Amino acid sequence: MKKYLVVNSENGNDFYIVNDLKELIEEIYEFELVQNEESFESVSENFYSFYQVFEINGEIKALN
Repeated sequence: MKKYLVVNSENGNDFYIVNDLKELIEEIYEFELVQNEESFESVSENFYSFYQVFEINGEIKALN
């Protein structure tokens, strides 16, 4: 199963593990998409400038 680890470039304590990257971007930038009527491409550029994205293939297990 493919998942994504998304880490804020400035604050490593701000991170997400998600199945759907597009859904996360839409959630984070909901205001800009709805109120400011920005395009998905525009908010995606902002997203990738503030977050590092890692693809995870396989299983994630909690060890503690």
